[in-house]
Amino acid sequence: MRSTDISRRSTWRQRAARWLDPMVARWDVSPPETPEPPPPEDRGPGPWPAICEQFALRILASAYQMGAHLEAVEADEQDPERLERLYRIDHANTRIRRHAENLQVLLGRRVEDADPQTVPLVDVVRAAASAVEHYPRIRVGHVVELAVVEFAADDVIRVLTELLDNATRFSPPTAPVTVSAFVTEDGGVLLRVEDAGVGLHPDHLTQLNALLSGRPAVPVALDPAAHLGLAVVAHLAVAHRLRVALTTRPAGGTTATVAVPGALLCEIPAPGPAAAAPAPPPAWPPAGHRADPWSTPMATPHPGADTPTVRLATLDAPAGEPPPTAGPPTAGPPTTGLPRRVPESVRDRVPAPRPAADTDAGSPPEAWPDETAAFAAGVSDARTPTDGEGRQ
Repeated sequence: MRSTDISRRSTWRQRAARWLDPMVARWDVSPPETPEPPPPEDRGPGPWPAICEQFALRILASAYQMGAHLEAVEADEQDPERLERLYRIDHANTRIRRHAENLQVLLGRRVEDADPQTVPLVDVVRAAASAVEHYPRIRVGHVVELAVVEFAADDVIRVLTELLDNATRFSPPTAPVTVSAFVTEDGGVLLRVEDAGVGLHPDHLTQLNALLSGRPAVPVALDPAAHLGLAVVAHLAVAHRLRVALTTRPAGGTTATVAVPGALLCEIPAPGPAAAAPAPPPAWPPAGHRADPWSTPMATPHPGADTPTVRLATLDAPAGEPPPTAGPPTAGPPTTGLPRRVPESVRDRVPAPRPAADTDAGSPPEAWPDETAAFAAGVSDARTPTDGEGRQ
């Protein structure tokens, strides 16, 4: 049966029903429509961002703990070969910490730095280069003498680190990578990272620049997993209003530029004043101090065979000796204490007369070295073999 016959019969039945009872609604012989499924509910990101953040924090804690142990081992190591291996392990640990921090950035979390501070641009470049695996190939060009403010310094270092890492990975293993920093007309700074790699395809270059500007192209034709470093750069660039761009060099390779606005820059802070020398300890006993009844007074030195050959000048010199200084003696009761050095010339000092040697008491101490040398010479002569004529 044709569909046209079915539609005609449906029309005749509807007319007959209306003629018999005008209140009867027309028949709907069309097949019922399938209801559309309800739109999916937006359940949010779910628990995965929090789980990934906890993993990143645990990795960071382990990396910092390993770094502290490595520093202790490196300080005690003396073998150059083992020390070089320890440095390589330490450098790999630094890269592990960098990847954990990048994971926090991709999750939208701010990386909390233990000691934020204003960093000169030359130190920013050095810090970024030290976190790259192939750091020996990085060459530092002209760097302007400015600094990055403390709240953005670490993020600028992370941006430059990822650009340097890409430049060293996608360029010949013997080709250098040059980084420089110049002042712009609007008071900002332009960071340049130049490599001699194979370059980028024009279509990929356009999509990567759209990603770095914060407006990724739709649909995305690039694999996000292949450009994790640039994804981190894009997040940080949007957060600090950095302008990051990739261009192709005419001689081959790629140039990455980072325009740092003037609001994130400042002059290099002058070094702080040198720490004042600690105050000398107060004299003891202090003025007006009364000796405690349980304290033991120092024994008065007496001359003997082991007394020093040069006499020390003390504050409580006995009467009859000239004072050690040219000034008048201070009035007050004599105090007992340790000898105090007085600046005076050794040449002008008159040697004290030596006491008469006592034959029963043995040789004086100053004659002991000569006697010991003579004894050793006699022993050496006795052990030397002689021939029959008595010649040695």
